[in-house]
Amino acid sequence: MRNSRAFTLIELLVVIAIIAILAAILFPVFAQAKLAAKAAASVSNDKQNALSLIMYSGDSDDIMVPDTNWNTGSDPLTFGTGLNFSTWGYLCEPYTKSGDVLIDVPGPATPTFWGSRALTMTSYPGFGYNYTWMAPYGPESPSKQKPISATASAAPADTIMLAQRGSYGDGDGYFWSFDFTPFTTDSPLLNVGVESPNCNPIPQYCVTNWGVGGSLGIKANNVAGGYNTGEVALHASNQAVTAFMDGHVKRLAPGALAAGTNWNPNISTGALVYTNPLIYLWDVQKSADGNQ
Repeated sequence: MRNSRAFTLIELLVVIAIIAILAAILFPVFAQAKLAAKAAASVSNDKQNALSLIMYSGDSDDIMVPDTNWNTGSDPLTFGTGLNFSTWGYLCEPYTKSGDVLIDVPGPATPTFWGSRALTMTSYPGFGYNYTWMAPYGPESPSKQKPISATASAAPADTIMLAQRGSYGDGDGYFWSFDFTPFTTDSPLLNVGVESPNCNPIPQYCVTNWGVGGSLGIKANNVAGGYNTGEVALHASNQAVTAFMDGHVKRLAPGALAAGTNWNPNISTGALVYTNPLIYLWDVQKSADGNQ
Protein backbone atom coordinates (compact mmCIF):
# COMPACT_ATOMS: atom_id res chain seq x y z
CA MET A 1 0.00 0.00 0.00
CA ARG A 2 1.41 3.39 -1.12
CA ASN A 3 1.90 6.04 1.54
CA SER A 4 1.30 9.62 0.21
CA ARG A 5 1.10 12.93 1.95
CA ALA A 6 -0.56 16.13 0.71
CA PHE A 7 -0.32 19.71 1.94
CA THR A 8 -2.94 20.66 4.43
CA LEU A 9 -5.00 23.79 3.96
CA ILE A 10 -3.14 25.49 6.82
CA GLU A 11 0.23 24.75 5.21
CA LEU A 12 -0.96 26.18 1.88
CA LEU A 13 -2.24 29.33 3.59
CA VAL A 14 1.10 29.77 5.38
CA VAL A 15 3.01 29.44 2.11
CA ILE A 16 0.71 31.94 0.39
CA ALA A 17 1.12 34.37 3.29
CA ILE A 18 4.91 34.10 3.09
CA ILE A 19 4.84 34.72 -0.68
CA ALA A 20 2.58 37.75 -0.15
CA ILE A 21 4.92 39.17 2.48
CA LEU A 22 7.95 38.68 0.24
CA ALA A 23 6.12 40.28 -2.69
CA ALA A 24 5.16 43.28 -0.55
CA ILE A 25 8.81 43.70 0.40
CA LEU A 26 10.34 43.09 -3.04
CA PHE A 27 7.94 44.91 -5.40
CA PRO A 28 8.84 48.41 -4.07
CA VAL A 29 12.51 47.44 -4.30
CA PHE A 30 12.02 46.40 -7.93
CA ALA A 31 10.17 49.67 -8.63
CA GLN A 32 12.99 51.70 -7.10
CA ALA A 33 15.56 49.76 -9.09
CA LYS A 34 13.60 50.42 -12.29
CA LEU A 35 13.36 54.14 -11.50
CA ALA A 36 17.09 54.25 -10.70
CA ALA A 37 17.85 52.63 -14.07
CA LYS A 38 15.69 55.19 -15.87
CA ALA A 39 17.38 58.04 -14.01
CA ALA A 40 20.78 56.63 -14.99
CA ALA A 41 19.65 56.57 -18.63
CA SER A 42 18.65 60.24 -18.34
CA VAL A 43 22.05 61.09 -16.87
CA SER A 44 23.66 59.42 -19.89
CA ASN A 45 21.38 61.28 -22.31
CA ASP A 46 22.01 64.63 -20.64
CA LYS A 47 25.75 64.01 -20.75
CA GLN A 48 25.57 63.52 -24.51
CA ASN A 49 23.51 66.69 -24.88
CA ALA A 50 26.00 68.67 -22.77
CA LEU A 51 28.90 67.45 -24.90
CA SER A 52 26.99 68.36 -28.07
CA LEU A 53 26.59 71.94 -26.82
CA ILE A 54 30.29 72.12 -26.02
CA MET A 55 31.17 70.77 -29.49
CA TYR A 56 28.76 73.25 -31.11
CA SER A 57 30.52 76.14 -29.38
CA GLY A 58 33.90 74.74 -30.42
CA ASP A 59 32.77 74.91 -34.06
CA SER A 60 31.16 78.35 -33.62
CA ASP A 61 34.05 80.55 -32.50
CA ASP A 62 33.48 79.66 -28.85
CA ILE A 63 29.89 80.95 -28.89
CA MET A 64 27.12 78.96 -27.22
CA VAL A 65 24.17 77.69 -29.22
CA PRO A 66 21.13 80.02 -29.36
CA ASP A 67 17.90 78.78 -27.86
CA THR A 68 16.17 79.18 -31.24
CA ASN A 69 17.13 80.20 -34.78
CA TRP A 70 14.51 81.75 -37.06
CA ASN A 71 14.21 81.87 -40.85
CA THR A 72 17.73 80.74 -41.72
CA GLY A 73 16.61 79.02 -44.90
CA SER A 74 17.30 75.54 -43.54
CA ASP A 75 14.90 75.39 -40.59
CA PRO A 76 12.86 72.16 -40.45
CA LEU A 77 9.57 73.39 -38.96
CA THR A 78 7.28 76.36 -39.39
CA PHE A 79 4.35 78.06 -37.65
CA GLY A 80 3.39 79.80 -40.89
CA THR A 81 4.73 82.50 -43.19
CA GLY A 82 7.95 83.93 -41.80
CA LEU A 83 8.09 81.70 -38.71
CA ASN A 84 10.45 78.89 -39.69
CA PHE A 85 12.58 77.78 -36.75
CA SER A 86 15.36 75.54 -35.46
CA THR A 87 15.70 74.81 -31.74
CA TRP A 88 18.98 74.36 -29.87
CA GLY A 89 18.34 70.61 -29.89
CA TYR A 90 18.03 70.57 -33.68
CA LEU A 91 21.16 72.70 -34.08
CA CYS A 92 23.13 70.25 -31.91
CA GLU A 93 21.65 67.11 -33.50
CA PRO A 94 24.58 66.75 -35.96
CA TYR A 95 26.77 66.06 -32.91
CA THR A 96 24.42 63.63 -31.18
CA LYS A 97 23.16 61.96 -34.39
CA SER A 98 19.90 61.11 -32.61
CA GLY A 99 16.85 62.84 -31.25
CA ASP A 100 16.50 60.05 -28.70
CA VAL A 101 19.19 61.54 -26.45
CA LEU A 102 16.70 64.34 -25.75
CA ILE A 103 14.31 61.86 -24.12
CA ASP A 104 13.94 62.21 -20.36
CA VAL A 105 13.51 58.50 -19.68
CA PRO A 106 11.67 58.70 -16.29
CA GLY A 107 9.27 61.34 -17.62
CA PRO A 108 6.01 60.81 -19.51
CA ALA A 109 6.45 59.44 -23.02
CA THR A 110 6.19 61.91 -25.90
CA PRO A 111 4.21 60.87 -28.99
CA THR A 112 5.80 61.26 -32.43
CA PHE A 113 4.84 64.32 -34.46
CA TRP A 114 5.63 65.24 -38.10
CA GLY A 115 6.61 61.61 -38.71
CA SER A 116 10.01 62.16 -37.10
CA ARG A 117 11.39 61.37 -33.64
CA ALA A 118 14.27 63.79 -34.21
CA LEU A 119 11.97 66.72 -35.01
CA THR A 120 9.64 65.73 -32.19
CA MET A 121 12.30 65.56 -29.51
CA THR A 122 14.22 68.65 -30.68
CA SER A 123 10.92 70.57 -30.45
CA TYR A 124 9.71 68.97 -27.20
CA PRO A 125 12.98 68.04 -25.45
CA GLY A 126 13.15 66.32 -22.09
CA PHE A 127 16.01 68.68 -21.16
CA GLY A 128 15.75 72.46 -21.11
CA TYR A 129 18.36 75.10 -21.89
CA ASN A 130 19.34 77.77 -19.34
CA TYR A 131 18.50 80.32 -22.03
CA THR A 132 18.36 83.39 -19.76
CA TRP A 133 22.10 83.07 -19.12
CA MET A 134 23.41 81.00 -22.05
CA ALA A 135 21.66 83.08 -24.75
CA PRO A 136 20.22 86.22 -23.08
CA TYR A 137 17.33 87.96 -24.85
CA GLY A 138 16.25 91.61 -24.50
CA PRO A 139 15.48 94.22 -23.37
CA GLU A 140 16.66 96.47 -26.24
CA SER A 141 14.46 96.98 -29.31
CA PRO A 142 14.46 95.02 -31.45
CA SER A 143 15.46 92.37 -28.96
CA LYS A 144 17.97 89.75 -30.06
CA GLN A 145 19.37 86.61 -28.51
CA LYS A 146 23.02 87.08 -27.60
CA PRO A 147 24.62 83.67 -26.94
CA ILE A 148 27.58 84.01 -24.59
CA SER A 149 31.12 82.75 -24.99
CA ALA A 150 31.65 79.25 -23.67
CA THR A 151 34.49 80.67 -21.59
CA ALA A 152 32.40 83.52 -20.14
CA SER A 153 31.44 81.68 -16.98
CA ALA A 154 33.41 82.54 -13.87
CA ALA A 155 32.82 79.00 -12.59
CA PRO A 156 31.81 76.59 -15.39
CA ALA A 157 31.66 73.61 -13.01
CA ASP A 158 29.07 75.53 -10.97
CA THR A 159 26.97 77.00 -13.80
CA ILE A 160 23.94 75.08 -15.04
CA MET A 161 23.61 74.68 -18.81
CA LEU A 162 20.82 72.09 -19.13
CA ALA A 163 18.27 70.63 -16.73
CA GLN A 164 15.64 67.92 -16.86
CA ARG A 165 12.48 69.55 -18.22
CA GLY A 166 8.76 68.96 -18.03
CA SER A 167 7.99 66.83 -21.08
CA TYR A 168 5.14 67.07 -23.58
CA GLY A 169 2.91 65.00 -21.29
CA ASP A 170 3.61 67.29 -18.32
CA GLY A 171 2.36 70.40 -20.08
CA ASP A 172 -0.13 71.86 -22.50
CA GLY A 173 1.80 70.99 -25.68
CA TYR A 174 1.86 74.59 -26.95
CA PHE A 175 4.85 76.51 -28.25
CA TRP A 176 5.57 79.61 -26.15
CA SER A 177 7.71 82.64 -26.94
CA PHE A 178 8.09 86.31 -26.06
CA ASP A 179 7.44 87.28 -29.68
CA PHE A 180 6.04 85.58 -32.78
CA THR A 181 6.31 88.51 -35.21
CA PRO A 182 6.86 87.03 -38.70
CA PHE A 183 10.29 87.55 -40.29
CA THR A 184 11.58 89.79 -37.48
CA THR A 185 11.41 87.74 -34.28
CA ASP A 186 14.57 86.52 -32.59
CA SER A 187 12.86 85.33 -29.43
CA PRO A 188 13.72 82.05 -27.70
CA LEU A 189 11.10 79.31 -27.74
CA LEU A 190 10.34 78.85 -24.07
CA ASN A 191 9.20 75.23 -24.32
CA VAL A 192 12.80 74.16 -25.08
CA GLY A 193 14.27 76.06 -22.13
CA VAL A 194 13.96 76.22 -18.36
CA GLU A 195 13.67 79.24 -16.10
CA SER A 196 16.33 80.25 -13.59
CA PRO A 197 15.08 80.47 -9.98
CA ASN A 198 15.38 84.24 -9.56
CA CYS A 199 14.73 86.08 -12.81
CA ASN A 200 13.15 89.31 -11.54
CA PRO A 201 16.35 91.37 -11.03
CA ILE A 202 18.21 90.35 -14.20
CA PRO A 203 18.28 92.74 -17.19
CA GLN A 204 17.40 90.14 -19.85
CA TYR A 205 13.91 88.80 -20.44
CA CYS A 206 12.65 85.77 -18.54
CA VAL A 207 9.20 84.51 -17.53
CA THR A 208 9.02 84.59 -13.74
CA ASN A 209 10.71 83.46 -10.56
CA TRP A 210 10.42 79.92 -9.32
CA GLY A 211 7.45 79.49 -7.01
CA VAL A 212 3.95 78.04 -6.90
CA GLY A 213 2.43 78.37 -10.37
CA GLY A 214 5.54 80.03 -11.75
CA SER A 215 6.04 77.64 -14.66
CA LEU A 216 4.76 78.38 -18.14
CA GLY A 217 2.83 75.61 -19.87
CA ILE A 218 3.11 73.01 -17.07
CA LYS A 219 -0.15 71.51 -15.85
CA ALA A 220 -1.40 72.96 -12.56
CA ASN A 221 0.03 71.29 -9.43
CA ASN A 222 2.28 69.01 -11.50
CA VAL A 223 5.24 69.36 -9.13
CA ALA A 224 7.24 66.54 -10.73
CA GLY A 225 6.80 68.24 -14.10
CA GLY A 226 8.17 71.56 -12.83
CA TYR A 227 5.05 73.43 -11.69
CA ASN A 228 6.90 75.46 -9.04
CA THR A 229 10.47 75.06 -10.30
CA GLY A 230 10.49 76.97 -13.58
CA GLU A 231 9.69 73.89 -15.72
CA VAL A 232 12.70 72.05 -14.22
CA ALA A 233 11.27 68.52 -13.84
CA LEU A 234 11.88 66.38 -10.79
CA HIS A 235 11.43 63.02 -12.51
CA ALA A 236 14.46 61.37 -10.87
CA SER A 237 13.10 60.63 -7.38
CA ASN A 238 12.37 64.31 -6.63
CA GLN A 239 15.66 65.31 -8.23
CA ALA A 240 16.55 66.84 -11.59
CA VAL A 241 19.27 65.56 -13.90
CA THR A 242 21.42 68.64 -14.49
CA ALA A 243 24.34 69.39 -16.84
CA PHE A 244 26.93 72.07 -16.15
CA MET A 245 29.02 74.20 -18.51
CA ASP A 246 32.11 72.05 -18.00
CA GLY A 247 30.15 69.01 -19.22
CA HIS A 248 29.64 67.11 -15.97
CA VAL A 249 26.15 65.89 -15.06
CA LYS A 250 24.54 65.10 -11.73
CA ARG A 251 21.17 64.80 -10.03
CA LEU A 252 20.15 67.65 -7.75
CA ALA A 253 17.20 68.19 -5.42
CA PRO A 254 15.23 71.40 -6.01
CA GLY A 255 16.67 73.04 -2.91
CA ALA A 256 20.19 72.48 -4.21
CA LEU A 257 19.19 73.77 -7.66
CA ALA A 258 17.89 76.95 -6.05
CA ALA A 259 20.97 77.45 -3.87
CA GLY A 260 21.57 81.12 -3.15
CA THR A 261 17.85 81.91 -2.93
CA ASN A 262 15.13 81.46 -0.32
CA TRP A 263 13.13 79.03 -2.49
CA ASN A 264 10.94 76.44 -0.79
CA PRO A 265 8.15 74.22 -2.22
CA ASN A 266 5.40 76.57 -1.01
CA ILE A 267 6.92 79.97 -1.75
CA SER A 268 5.16 82.42 -4.07
CA THR A 269 7.02 83.74 -7.09
CA GLY A 270 7.00 87.28 -5.73
CA ALA A 271 8.57 86.27 -2.41
CA LEU A 272 11.65 84.56 -3.89
CA VAL A 273 14.87 86.61 -3.61
CA TYR A 274 18.64 86.11 -3.66
CA THR A 275 20.20 85.17 -0.33
CA ASN A 276 23.73 84.44 -1.55
CA PRO A 277 24.33 85.13 -5.28
CA LEU A 278 27.87 83.79 -5.01
CA ILE A 279 26.55 80.20 -4.75
CA TYR A 280 23.73 80.68 -7.27
CA LEU A 281 24.09 78.00 -9.98
CA TRP A 282 22.48 79.79 -12.92
CA ASP A 283 24.35 83.10 -13.25
CA VAL A 284 27.50 82.89 -15.39
CA GLN A 285 29.27 85.71 -13.55
CA LYS A 286 28.51 84.88 -9.88
CA SER A 287 28.48 88.61 -9.20
CA ALA A 288 27.44 90.18 -5.92
CA ASP A 289 23.96 91.03 -7.19
CA GLY A 290 23.46 88.09 -9.54
CA ASN A 291 23.49 90.28 -12.66
CA GLN A 292 25.78 90.15 -15.67
